Amino acid sequence: MGVSLNVSVAAALILFEAQRQRAAAGLYDRPRLDPELRDRLLFEWTYPVLARLCKKKKVAYPRLGEDGEILDPLPR
Repeated sequence: MGVSLNVSVAAALILFEAQRQRAAAGLYDRPRLDPELRDRLLFEWTYPVLARLCKKKKVAYPRLGEDGEILDPLPR
């Protein structure tokens, strides 16, 4: 058990330091993805089944709200 705890603590420290350095470099100050690409990826990763259905029916993805909720109803 001691070894796995040491590995998990080391991983947490590395991730914390990576996040701290990225924040210090200003990498979290503004979005770095194009808004359209961000919205498309967010929909495809959050709703993969609906994304496949939209592609199959050749309809646009619905807009997502601030919390990732679907704002537009899907066409039938």
